[in-house]
Amino acid sequence: MSSESQEEKLTNAINSLTEKISGLLLEEFIKLPQELQLNIVMIKSAQLLLANILCHVATTKIELQKIADEQGNEISELSLNCAYSGFSDKFEMVKH
Repeated sequence: MSSESQEEKLTNAINSLTEKISGLLLEEFIKLPQELQLNIVMIKSAQLLLANILCHVATTKIELQKIADEQGNEISELSLNCAYSGFSDKFEMVKH
């Protein structure tokens, strides 16, 4: 018998959906012309680099949030994810 907690069930469901959606998105991405694929990859790489730079230059979590908010939703989210995953000690973020 499985004694999987509600949280574990939810996590497994999210992971399963993410895996399926990722597969579908990859199939659609591969259908795009190669030049467009390259452009998308370059844009996303530049956005990730910017998010990383913002995490390096910000000195506090509040400063990072202010800078990220000025960049718009997509860069803001990338910056906060970057801060959480790579700079959690610097910004005093608790990893679960």
